[in-house]
Amino acid sequence: MISWIQRYFQKHFRLVFALVLIAVALPMVFIYSASGGAGNKGASRLLDRPFFGSNLGNAEQTRRIFSDGTWSIRLKAGYDALQGDQLQQYALQRVAGLALADELHLPVPTADQVAKSVTTLRAFQNEQGQFDQARYTQFADSLKTRNDLSGADINRILRDDVRLEALARLVGGPGYVLPPDIRQQLTLADSTWTVQVATLGYAAFNPALNPTEDTLKKFHADNAFRYDVPARPRLSLVEFKGADYLPPVAPTEAELRAFYNANAARFPVPPDAEKKDDKPSLAPTAPVDNFPKVRAQVEAAIREAAGARGASKAANDLATAIFDRKLAANSPELAAFLAEQRHPARALAPFAPDNPPAGLPWLASYAEQISRLSQERHFSDPLPTTDSFVILFWNESLPAYKPLFAEVRDRVLADYKDGEKRKLFIARGQALRAQLSAAVKAAPANFATTAAAEKLEVKGYVGFTFRQPPQDMPYPAFGALQGLEAGQVAEMVSDAEKGYLVYAQEKKLPDLTAANPRYAELQQQMMLRIAANNGSTYLGELVERELKKSESATRQP
Repeated sequence: MISWIQRYFQKHFRLVFALVLIAVALPMVFIYSASGGAGNKGASRLLDRPFFGSNLGNAEQTRRIFSDGTWSIRLKAGYDALQGDQLQQYALQRVAGLALADELHLPVPTADQVAKSVTTLRAFQNEQGQFDQARYTQFADSLKTRNDLSGADINRILRDDVRLEALARLVGGPGYVLPPDIRQQLTLADSTWTVQVATLGYAAFNPALNPTEDTLKKFHADNAFRYDVPARPRLSLVEFKGADYLPPVAPTEAELRAFYNANAARFPVPPDAEKKDDKPSLAPTAPVDNFPKVRAQVEAAIREAAGARGASKAANDLATAIFDRKLAANSPELAAFLAEQRHPARALAPFAPDNPPAGLPWLASYAEQISRLSQERHFSDPLPTTDSFVILFWNESLPAYKPLFAEVRDRVLADYKDGEKRKLFIARGQALRAQLSAAVKAAPANFATTAAAEKLEVKGYVGFTFRQPPQDMPYPAFGALQGLEAGQVAEMVSDAEKGYLVYAQEKKLPDLTAANPRYAELQQQMMLRIAANNGSTYLGELVERELKKSESATRQP
């Protein structure tokens, strides 16, 4: 079977998938000059950038480097586990590692070694981690109509990865780990806990806060930077509502049925409809057709989608017309044209990027697009909102300024109360911990009794380990267990909504000697992780040094 896999890659098909990440990573390694020579001031040009025998200034070579890195990690992990900078670093480290392997004269893997590695790739394994012939065949069949990447390229990537694994074992070293570190990890992973968790709700915690005006003014003075209003444009907008572009003719039954069949998951049957039709029957059951129960929803969805398409087209047509006519910002010609199109611009009150006007919260999502508007580029591309498309128009640029206390008093009051409430919440947690610690010293059962008396919600979790934690235990509570001993109450840990006081009612340590099979298992895992980190660090240093060398080589005189 393994030899068949190898022959299949080598002889029978070509391979291509859309390398989405390449479009993200590729521009990151293009090196441009900010200024040209005489007669070409300010021009940019692409320069050569040597990198371990490759040229990062060459689009084709760069595309191959990142294509190799993308497919390498995709086959290993079964999905695109790395993105952006991480993918770039991984792809460049592969190139550096192969150059080092050449320098050390590491042999090229045999065909059998490469074929054996295929069975270890997550992309071709089932949920149990076993090689799945069906998955592999499905993957192979999907490649037959592709032509951007050949089977030879995939063989090269697999062969390089096997060679890089051999290099990693050499460069990473044994990954030596000390016995105390193993025991510490074993204690953390395999200790058996029985705990009680008392929860203090943040929303229900309402201390009386009545600051004086002097207190608020001092808070404003100490935190004035939080209320500075940045430079920003004054805007107006033209809106195209999807409801104004609904088709005049209802969709046919065939169209409704086809849309439903393609999107059935979007239209769950209402519970009331299920109950009304739930009649016992002794006749053989046939497949249930839920379409009649959700037909109205399907029609509404089709009409809404058609309206959105119409609004998008109208907005794009208007933006194109403004561009073609070269209508200037704030000009009478622009105003007349918008009025003629029956879409006059509506002025917006000035706002900071993080504080859009009431009723227009979606504007906060378009801070980048707004920041690019100016007198020269005075209108945006059509932008989708919850039920429409809008074009934003620049009217003027407003300078930054520091608002007076009276202008932002309400925000200052809210911020002051939020900060003081959080401080008092933490202090309340500290007081409760002291109270609960004293209670459990007298008797372990006192934890639940005392917590209930303080109106805290208490829940117990019995006999679990970090490797097999309770599904419903709050995540912050796990962090509180680290370093906690039996009989102790941890400091309160919290998230945005609740605080958690964890009582370690019982803690059973595992066998911490080398006789425990888990000891050797953890030791091996830790050694592999340390060795991998060592190898990655070393290759990362090689990449950094090589990039610095090529930076100096690309500088213009």
